[in-house]
Order: sequence, then C-alpha cells, then structure tokens
Amino acid sequence: MANYVTMKKVACMFGGPHLSEDIINLQEQGLIPAPERFLSGALFKKGWPVSELPKIGEKIGYFKKFKESVAISVFTTKGGVLKSTLALNLARTAALHGLKTCVVGLDIQGDVTTALGFDNQLGNDDSLEEIVSKLNSIKGLSDYFNNRYRLHEVIEETDIPNLFLIPETPELAALNDSLSNINRREYWLRDRVVSQLKEHFDLVVMDCSPNWNKLTTNALVACDILLSPLECKINNFRNLNVFKHFLNQFKQDMDIDFETIFTPTKFNPNRRLGVDICNWYRDNVKGCTENSVRESIVCEEATALNKSVIEHAAGKPQANEMISLMTEIHGRIESYLEEVKSCAPYTQKTGSEFKHLFDREVRP
Repeated sequence: MANYVTMKKVACMFGGPHLSEDIINLQEQGLIPAPERFLSGALFKKGWPVSELPKIGEKIGYFKKFKESVAISVFTTKGGVLKSTLALNLARTAALHGLKTCVVGLDIQGDVTTALGFDNQLGNDDSLEEIVSKLNSIKGLSDYFNNRYRLHEVIEETDIPNLFLIPETPELAALNDSLSNINRREYWLRDRVVSQLKEHFDLVVMDCSPNWNKLTTNALVACDILLSPLECKINNFRNLNVFKHFLNQFKQDMDIDFETIFTPTKFNPNRRLGVDICNWYRDNVKGCTENSVRESIVCEEATALNKSVIEHAAGKPQANEMISLMTEIHGRIESYLEEVKSCAPYTQKTGSEFKHLFDREVRP
C-alpha cells in the first residue's frame, strides 16, 4: 500500500506551511501531479504518494541540484554518534528534492542498509530457509569486485524513485582484506565505483564503518567532501584532536584534499556539558556547522521507520532543525564547488548500462 502525504505535511517537509499556496499554483499549472484521494483511518483525505514527492521538492524545496556530481563520505572513528542517521537524512533529503542519489554502504554492520528499509523484505513469518535464500540473493560490492556482476547489477531501488542503494553484505569484510592484494588499493573505490556513479548520479553518499579500515581509506580518497558527526559528549570531545591529526596526516600522505564538514550530534539543550561542548565545537572547529542534530526519540523513531526526520516529524522542532542543517550543508557543498570545482554547467548523463535504473526517473 502506498504511503500518502497530505498537503500540509508536504509543505512543512519542504520549508513550511507558507508553501501550500505555491503547491496549489504548481498543481493548477500542471507542473506537479494532482493529489490523490486516500483512506486515512475512517476518513478520506487528499495527498501524494512518497514516490511523487521528488517532483514537488524539485520545484519548491531548498536542496537544489548541484552544478556537478558530488561524492560525500560520512565517517568518524566513534560508533553510536548518529553517523548512519546523518547519511540517511542527507540521502533522503536530496532524493526528495529530485536529485538522483546513490548510497554506498561500507559498514559491515549494515546500519544504512537497514535504515533505508532494504531488510524489510525479510518477513517475520518466513522460514529460516526462505530468509537465507533472500539474503544470498542480495549482491554487493564484493560481487562486483570479484567480477561476478557488473556495477549496475548491485544497485538496488528504494521507495523513492531516484534514491538507490548498494547494500552492505557480510562479504564486505572479505572485500576489505582483498584490497590489500591489488595495485593502487587506496583508489579502487574511486576509480572503479564512484567515478562511474558520478556519471549518472547527482549525489553519492558513502556511509563508512567507524573503523579506519581499507574501505574507509578508499572512501576518503574517493570523496569530494567528508561529513563527520561530532557527538556532544566528553569522549568525542577528547578524541577530536587525535581524529583531526589522523585526517591531516592522511591528506598529506595521499597528497589529496577534501572539504570537511563537522556536525554536532546528540545535542541536548538541557545538559550544560553538552551545550558547552557544542558551543566549543562551533567556536573552535574549522568547518563545524552552526546547526546540530539533537538527541531525541523522534530522530530514533524516524530511522526505525526508514524515514528522514523531515518526513516523520514534518512541522515539529526536530524536523525544522534538520531542514536548517540540510540547508547549511547544501550551502557548504555549493561553496565548495564554486571554489574548487570547474564552473561547467550541470549536464545529465545516463549511459545505457544504467538506463534501466531510471525507468522511474523524476522529470520536471
């Protein structure tokens, strides 16, 4: 059954209730689909299925397409700091605004794969044999590395037409070890995966393991921007200088440079220590965002429901804060592209190998 979203909620997702009038005008002009009648409880309402939202977001939203494709790695060396949650919200926000987005899962724990709902195909009533069969049918980067499948064959669809996923599989551990045996092992992901994805996607989001392993090294080499969560807790605060030192040393050793965006996470405005740490980050950490991700049940609920915060809690303070954060991150990406990348106009490229992926492509 399709998941429908009402006019009020759609407007809040893309900026606020004031956008309702813009949505009505676009609908009257035939620039976006008309809302559909759906049953909500005992009442009939009007709204749009999630699959149609990118057509609206592209017109009225705040996360516009970039002039060229961007690859972002989401990484920090500490677990449990909302790393995959940040990756999930970035990817779904971009996709809901019409950007062709591909998430590359690089964490053996598979958090972003689960967060995107890919494991929902495993029913509780399935037998062990049925579940094992389904799991064995999932293909990932290891299958591509070993030449069993081509790249487009390991890319999976999601509930948003222009959001795709290369899911994490248990074989990632073997792939991490196998990278040691090839030439230019730090560049495999960039040369064989990300460079191809950037030809067909507006945004590539790599969700890394909290361990600095070979896949993480590959992701850092392949990215334009590192998005790194900074937990507003004392342990993360104490580890920050060591992490920054490793990052700087890595850039020097590899002779590369990428933009780094630090984002405070698990911020609790009711805890003095957390407030002090968050303020210190903003004042002293170069590249730190002004906006943060607060510690909240709403954020956990959204991830458990395979949604972004702006979808799950549209109009609530947590969602408005996430909108502000995503707007800031978008601005930082655009500034990076203006300063470092070429100013060539954005061009959409869809080669025959990937063409079937866009049968559900969002069009203006």
